[in-house]
Amino acid sequence: MSAIPNFNASVGSLSFKGELTIYEASAAFENLCLALATGELRTVDLAGVTELDTAGLQILLMALRLQAPDSKPVSLINHSDAVRQVFELVALESQP
Repeated sequence: MSAIPNFNASVGSLSFKGELTIYEASAAFENLCLALATGELRTVDLAGVTELDTAGLQILLMALRLQAPDSKPVSLINHSDAVRQVFELVALESQP
């Protein structure tokens, strides 16, 4: 199952459910950019991510580095087991 994004502007949270891999990277990046463009994105909720590869990891790293002008930095929250495993593999386990 591909990643299903859901952006809730009222709480500033973008969540992904399903796989976040090379096959979903383009759509995930588009959704990330749309959420950032609102100026309301504060968190990316990863609780529903079932698979993460290096393309998905790149999207998550972009979420941390990109932000709308005059907005607060984005945080990654609720890491699923799949996300934790990849973060540990690439020594990002202390990443928020």
